[in-house]
Amino acid sequence: MYLTLLFFIAITFTTSIAASSRNIYVIPGGDSIGLYLETGIYVTGKYEVTTATGAVAPWSRSDIKVGDKIIAVEDVAVSKITNIQEILAGLEEERDLMLTVKRKDATFTTPCRAVKTDKDRWSLGLYVKDHVLGVGTITYILAETRRFGALGHSVIAEELSGELGYISTSMINGIKKSHPGLPGEKHATLSREPLGYITKNTELGVYGNINNLSDFSSVKKIKIAAPDEVKTGPAEIWTVLADNRKERFTVEIVDVKKQTRSGSKGIKIKITDARLLEKTGGIIQGMSGSPIIQNNQLVGAVSHVVIDSPEYGYGVFAMWMVENNI
Repeated sequence: MYLTLLFFIAITFTTSIAASSRNIYVIPGGDSIGLYLETGIYVTGKYEVTTATGAVAPWSRSDIKVGDKIIAVEDVAVSKITNIQEILAGLEEERDLMLTVKRKDATFTTPCRAVKTDKDRWSLGLYVKDHVLGVGTITYILAETRRFGALGHSVIAEELSGELGYISTSMINGIKKSHPGLPGEKHATLSREPLGYITKNTELGVYGNINNLSDFSSVKKIKIAAPDEVKTGPAEIWTVLADNRKERFTVEIVDVKKQTRSGSKGIKIKITDARLLEKTGGIIQGMSGSPIIQNNQLVGAVSHVVIDSPEYGYGVFAMWMVENNI
């Protein structure tokens, strides 16, 4: 059995959290959103550089690995790719540069050679990114504080998260269906105008503050269910398949784990809605965060799809998300 997260990067963690006995009411989500998260500069791959004298591997004597975060070059702090480009532009000759790298909880320095390509450009032979951009779904909003929770899993490893990020409107303009072994996805056009700002990226979701409640559908508040209130049986998921129109689709909760530690796969669901199955083939990327509603309570959020059987997926308990967001 293979699983994938419903955003871009599959990362799983667990955190110990005790469920609250308080009655918590939220505005249920289901709205499609774009997410932009600054990550700092992290390495996604390596390549050999074509120079005037042949192919070279500038990183061959370094200890840098995919997933590492570059936080300084020659003791100069860097957070964007343009920062590294500016340092390279100031070089007069090829030489080793000392990179300060963060790998999980460890920080170290390692050399990487700056070389000139056959097109007279500087290169370290590293593929890097400094942000993540994608489509997801709002799970809930705490009306009193305008705090939102989304996705039901992390966007990227917490150690790569930067300080800034935002959510924006997302217009769904196409669907790629899921098939066994091949998860589908929502195709969307994202606005660059922030609806709110991301302040927290954790293993249980992405959290932040929305600017204006009126930017989202006006829905009556419902209660968050405690994990022991979630039962096998009929339920709904709320999500968007076209434009920004939120719809309800039937599912069956087929398994509920008795979790003593929080995790992103406490609820197993099966899509039973014929129209949703016809349109999407099951669960697709971009549904991540879609609220799971049972007995007029928010019980969870869709987080994973079972790749070889995309009509099945997993969700995180809503209570875990809310406790992680307070």
